[in-house]
Amino acid sequence: MKRTLFVVTLFSLLLIVQSSCEGGGSFNPPRNQEVAEIIDTITPNIQYGFDFDQFDIHEGEVEKDWTLSHLFAKYDVTQAEINEAYLISKDSLNLNYISKGRKYFMLCKKDNDTIHNLDYAIYVKNAVEYFVFDFSDSVVVHAKRKKVEVNLKEISARIKQGGNLSNAINRAVGNKTISFPMVDRIAEIFSWSIDFFHLQANDKLKIIYEEKSVDGVPVGIGNITSILFNHNKNDFYSFRYETDSTTNYFNEKGQGMKSLFLSAPLKYSRMSSGYNLKRRIRQYGYKIKPHLGTDYAAPYGTPIWTTADGRISRAGYGRGNGNFVKVKHNKQYATQYLHMSKIAKGIKVGTYVKQGDIIGYVGSTGSSSGNHVCYRFWKDGKQVDSRKQKFENPKPMDSTMLNHYMLHLDSIRPTLDRIEFPILDTIKEETDSSIIN
Repeated sequence: MKRTLFVVTLFSLLLIVQSSCEGGGSFNPPRNQEVAEIIDTITPNIQYGFDFDQFDIHEGEVEKDWTLSHLFAKYDVTQAEINEAYLISKDSLNLNYISKGRKYFMLCKKDNDTIHNLDYAIYVKNAVEYFVFDFSDSVVVHAKRKKVEVNLKEISARIKQGGNLSNAINRAVGNKTISFPMVDRIAEIFSWSIDFFHLQANDKLKIIYEEKSVDGVPVGIGNITSILFNHNKNDFYSFRYETDSTTNYFNEKGQGMKSLFLSAPLKYSRMSSGYNLKRRIRQYGYKIKPHLGTDYAAPYGTPIWTTADGRISRAGYGRGNGNFVKVKHNKQYATQYLHMSKIAKGIKVGTYVKQGDIIGYVGSTGSSSGNHVCYRFWKDGKQVDSRKQKFENPKPMDSTMLNHYMLHLDSIRPTLDRIEFPILDTIKEETDSSIIN
């Protein structure tokens, strides 16, 4: 019976199809309706190589005087395991201690256990480096690094009235993680040619540098590839150039940046401010007293270095000079450094020192109204203004290397030159009153 009914039904359908075709129409079987299938997609919460959604996460910051024992105190980790983790991290990974304020994450099993069954712990050393403590089986510690991206960046900055390099760079970058090391690097590159304690209003500079970032957040700088510093209306170029054996900075003529004398006896980034050479001195009844040296104010204990190679000719204490050191560089030049808190160890008459060697530390001994070093400069037996001295430019590099260097400059200098300096009208009216420390 069922088979007969099926045959009749099939025959009826064929008649309908045939009738439709004979009538000039076409047979359009009903289309299957497409039903959108909604699938819930869950994006893993990946941090430090783990899916945090798979764990019971406890996070915080290391407190003062904490050790690994304090870090793991609330978790089911034995003292023996803590000791083993410490030895592993100390001996092979150079993690001797954990620092206050650093973040940590505890990854525990999701089992509602109040004991906090700890599988992994993450200690964040900095923006790039972190350590993973694995307690899931045996104790294992891994030193990890996040991926660091490096991209070329361009900035320009201008010194305002009463301003300084630190404020100008920080204003241009807007990130102290970048501006702090950048100021230090710029001062190092130009330490032979520019006195950064005596910059002029409207001095300006352009910089191309490598910016390091992690997860899109800037964490530091790499190399500074090129700089144009317009100081006192004079252009000072510097380009990073790598050879087979060394990497140095050279100017637009292929001359090295180094000179016979450093421009100042202190590291710029350590300074607070500079004294006026015509200042009124308390010890002399606040009268203006001619000053034959250049004063550099700095925090107590700041290292003082010799500005050129030479031999110590005097070292000791004087009623006005306080603790001081004098260096004879050659038959023509000598320098002296006054008011030190103390003279560096090993510095005595006859000692040979090289440019940049520490010879003492900033203080306020002798006739001094505050922490600073008085830097004095002799030429042919006469005290002169160190900032007005001109020295021979270093010799250019070898001619075979120079040709390649000039081709290198042709490829990068146009990019530097087309960067525009900031317009004074776009800079806030407030003056820069202090160097960022």
